[in-house]
Amino acid sequence: MNDGIREKILVVDDAEINRAILDELFCREYDILEAENGLEAIKQIEAVNGELAALLLDIVMPEMDGFGVLKYLSEKQLIQQIPVFLITAETSSEIAMQGYEGGVVDVITKPIVSPALVRKRVNNAIELYRSRRNLSALVEKHVKTIREQSEQLKRTNVSIIDMLSSVIEFRSGESGQHVRRIRHATQILLTRMQKTVPQYRITDDEIDFISNAAAMHDIGKISVPDYVLNKPGRLTKEEFEQMKKHTVYGCGILEMIPFFKGEKIFSYSYDICRHHHERWDGRGYPDGLKGDEISIGAQVVSIADVYDALVSERVYKKAFSREKARDMIAGGECGCFNPLLVQEFLKIEPELYETMYKENEAVKDNDERIAWMRKAPIEENETKLSERTIQLLEMERKKYQILSELSGELLFDFRRQTDAVDLNERFVKLFGGSCQVLHAADYFRHCDLMKEEDKKLLLEDLSKMTRENSRYEGEFLMKTKSGRWEWFSLIFHGLWGTAEDECAGYIGKMTSIHDLKEEANQWKKRAMHDYLTGLFNRQALESRVHEMLTLPETESFTLFFIDVDNFKLVNDLKGHLMGDLLLKDISVQLQKMLRSTDMVARLGGDEFAILLQGMEDVESIKRKAQDICQYFISEKLKKYGDNISCSIGISCYPQNGEDYKLLLDKADKALYMAKNQGKSQYVFYNESQMENISYSTVLSQVESDTNDKEQPE
Repeated sequence: MNDGIREKILVVDDAEINRAILDELFCREYDILEAENGLEAIKQIEAVNGELAALLLDIVMPEMDGFGVLKYLSEKQLIQQIPVFLITAETSSEIAMQGYEGGVVDVITKPIVSPALVRKRVNNAIELYRSRRNLSALVEKHVKTIREQSEQLKRTNVSIIDMLSSVIEFRSGESGQHVRRIRHATQILLTRMQKTVPQYRITDDEIDFISNAAAMHDIGKISVPDYVLNKPGRLTKEEFEQMKKHTVYGCGILEMIPFFKGEKIFSYSYDICRHHHERWDGRGYPDGLKGDEISIGAQVVSIADVYDALVSERVYKKAFSREKARDMIAGGECGCFNPLLVQEFLKIEPELYETMYKENEAVKDNDERIAWMRKAPIEENETKLSERTIQLLEMERKKYQILSELSGELLFDFRRQTDAVDLNERFVKLFGGSCQVLHAADYFRHCDLMKEEDKKLLLEDLSKMTRENSRYEGEFLMKTKSGRWEWFSLIFHGLWGTAEDECAGYIGKMTSIHDLKEEANQWKKRAMHDYLTGLFNRQALESRVHEMLTLPETESFTLFFIDVDNFKLVNDLKGHLMGDLLLKDISVQLQKMLRSTDMVARLGGDEFAILLQGMEDVESIKRKAQDICQYFISEKLKKYGDNISCSIGISCYPQNGEDYKLLLDKADKALYMAKNQGKSQYVFYNESQMENISYSTVLSQVESDTNDKEQPE
């Protein structure tokens, strides 16, 4: 300032609230001029003949944007006289670099989280420019040094921008993050290959279709038994074979969606679902494709899936570093990939990692920055805000309150010091109570919103939070005020004070996932049941037997393998509709003849299996088999034909084996022994008896049975 004349700062922003906040920062030292667009800013600059202490400039504005103002300053050769600061919500390095190239001295990210630091940065720049104007000779002498400092400023401002970034809005829970990351990585890699590997002729439409279809790549895992899918350790050979089936299961699920098969994206989804574990050298699964027999879409999803699995924490492993993941993919430790694809992937991997895996770190940094800001001492001249600023801030508060209600999410803010929690109206509407709960910790322990075991689990997990790991996610059943239990996803962020281990409170949200859970359960139920009879299917039987075999003390059980004799005659003479009715009647009756602990499944066609749990007495097993054989020749089934009967093969655990496939195979052999002896009977598996039946004998019996079915009644 000269001779008591206050210098002027021009604030250019189309949002009045932003101009008001910046006015509050500098009004005690400078005269503040305001403009709401670029054209109005130019008029203000011309009115004062370019004599400004600083120009605080927004980018996106009506009439003329911030870059238009920078162009004007450059043409009038004012850019070297006025320190220009970009005030922007954009955090990308491209925007910052464009601003620096236009002549700005610094980039300040809004919302402003540290007013004192911003004021200091602006005052420093003003002082620098003031010195340059008053000491032009000195500026000329040190111009080289200043340019070097300017370049250093450009290089360091990327990290500064990150440290001053605005508070990130809460995002969805991570239950769906894997899918979104695969879709994003697929899109980026395909776009790259479209430009650099033209021989694949990838179109924009294909990129969209393949990227969206990538979300379906693991849908088949819904049919993988829980004991395999959620196993924390290494899978056994048998369990891995079970896991590999998710590629085939997924295709089956896709085919069960009638409206989906008619869509163009179906073929992409089917291909990716089935082939995203194929490998370039032919050692993948399930079809052993190699080279470009594998579609480029499946290849890209495959490498994206492997990379995400490596750098993410899974139930069976900790996350690898990105460097380790790169080395493993490049070295073929995760299978052989297309060399061109690996080459392009390694080039864009840094971009993938930055855009898809830095989010949690940014959220953590913001939380710490907000906590520090709340604890920071307030300067005396910051304690009073003008009435205009208070009104504008209140307007902003109401706007974000409305936005939170429109989002449909339930928000909460717990402060440990006051032991109180604030809830939004959406929460109160669903669960009852009021928007503020005092003595919140005691209320939580005694309320019935959650089951007691879930409360204990949640409190234990929250107690393990640290400053470095301040985000928690979980899924819980919660009781609404209507008395209904519904599934919700909970996300907590810890707010940390200045003390080393002091957690000042939590802020977070709840999102209803009840419909998604219900839908997933429906799909799982459909995947484990036979579509015609409603019985369990082969997969469900296998899963049940595996579950029993993994128990610490497995009780004995018996497996019946049942085949309907002469079933083909019903289809040929009475029609397939009548054959379906016969299968349904058999299914209903078999369930009536069993205990609640037993299980009946349709294995396919006219074959059924029964699991008798805990039945050790041979005479009891015989009576059960006799009852079933008697039912098949009873009057109840005469309407379907006089030749209807059944043959039953029986194997027992542990006498006949300790493996599902072995027990089923032996029951199958006993079944054909029953058929060989004249049908309509049951046979227990006996090793010596099976040795007396050659493979050709069994085969001839099967062929004879088939020929009999083809003869008219």
